[in-house]
Amino acid sequence: MLALALFAINYSRIELVREVPFGSTHRSNVDRPASERLALETLADRVQILRVSGFVFFGTASGLLERIRKRAEGRPIPFLLVDLRRVTGMDSSAVLSFRKLVQFAEGDRVQLIFSGASQRVLGQLRRGGVAASAGVVSFVPDLDQGLEACEDGLLVSDEWIGRERGGGQSMGELRDRLGAYVERVSLPEGAVLIHQEQPPDDVFVLESGRLKVEMTTPEGERLRLRSMRAGVVVGEVALYTGVPRTADVVAETPSVVLRLSQASIDRMEAADPELAVELHRWLATTLAERLRYTLNAFDTLFD
Repeated sequence: MLALALFAINYSRIELVREVPFGSTHRSNVDRPASERLALETLADRVQILRVSGFVFFGTASGLLERIRKRAEGRPIPFLLVDLRRVTGMDSSAVLSFRKLVQFAEGDRVQLIFSGASQRVLGQLRRGGVAASAGVVSFVPDLDQGLEACEDGLLVSDEWIGRERGGGQSMGELRDRLGAYVERVSLPEGAVLIHQEQPPDDVFVLESGRLKVEMTTPEGERLRLRSMRAGVVVGEVALYTGVPRTADVVAETPSVVLRLSQASIDRMEAADPELAVELHRWLATTLAERLRYTLNAFDTLFD
């Protein structure tokens, strides 16, 4: 009994609940236009992300609740994302603490999202009365989908609607001037815009709809890499490097893209060098921003 007591005390001292930053480091793999990315960084403090690890018992669960209550004492947090991917199991006292967490979310109007829970952990939570409820509690398969839900929620919140959506150079500033060089292409759902290993002849801007980037692994499996929302550029890396396309780009929903071919860019450089410089500056800025977010995401792998 003494050994069990000492184990519980020592185990409770291990940091099994860790808060990680939202926005600049932890963000979904949805590629968004610059104005939305800037808004999400501005609203980063509106989301609390907690990663829970190991076996959860009364010591761990009480620490989790205390951390949430402490954060909520200041500015209210509309989104709470609890990542359970590394949780191996929990006892009855931990389940009771999660029920208290649901009651806290209901009382403070917080959207509570659980991500990555195993079937075993899901079963324990459900038996303890922790279940999905519209607008309050939701369960998603992985952290990426949880982050996407938080981002989408922030972008339809009162804090975002009505703001001047500035920040970063947008394609909208160039679209009218590029009219003579671009081709408008409509894509039905499921249509392939770019094929893996295809030569890099074109660059595209997603005007409306949603695209997804997929690749085929050496084992022949289809792997989804990321999604793209309206306002983002597609295919600029291969255009500059000259290497074949590394993945397929498929219309996830009916979409419209603006196609700018290499021939059109060459014609623009000869006829309107100033416009060509602005286009290349915009593409370079887009590449730099993507590299920054990629490096931040890479750093989290060692976190």
